[in-house]
Amino acid sequence: MSLTDFIWPRAGKMALDETKKDDLDKIDSASWGNDIAAFLEEARRLRDIETNRKAAAETKSQIYLAALLALIPILVTLTEHDALKGIMEFSVWYQIVGFILFALGITYGAGAFFSSFRALTVQAYHRVDVDEIVSSGATETPMESITKEILKSVRRDRNNINQKISYVIVTHQLIFRMAALLLLALLLITFAPKFHGIFSALKDLIC
Repeated sequence: MSLTDFIWPRAGKMALDETKKDDLDKIDSASWGNDIAAFLEEARRLRDIETNRKAAAETKSQIYLAALLALIPILVTLTEHDALKGIMEFSVWYQIVGFILFALGITYGAGAFFSSFRALTVQAYHRVDVDEIVSSGATETPMESITKEILKSVRRDRNNINQKISYVIVTHQLIFRMAALLLLALLLITFAPKFHGIFSALKDLIC
């Protein structure tokens, strides 16, 4: 992981799936002889795995979106707190640092919201529909034909589902950074004034 990715995690652009056409051609030309039932079951298992990966990614992204939306009124309430109002005065060092940490936390939160939304927008669902089933039934080897259609649907989905999961991972990382920065800002503006007052009193006593 580069320093840039550590500072701001990102999924990046979806890579061009250069091997998809070759893989689909291999599936079309495959032949499994008399063991087709076992391969059909395995193809269904792979289809279920990809479907579950997609569903899990979308569920997590929806949870993240809901959590981030629920955080908005909490942050608005916090801005009314005397401690947070105080950092806008910029009269001492910890107010300046606290404001910077708070602003960075909000920025990471906005990035997490965008990344979570992007996870939902990635389209990834190629299913074996009525046409494929009817066409397979009209062939000499219907079980082999339907197996190939299932495998092709899995292969067509793989790159998009991987991208969807990447956005969810990035969302998680951005939320973690947001939470850490907001907590640090809150601790700083809560406890720094107390220590600042103690140090000032000690300085007056010494002087």
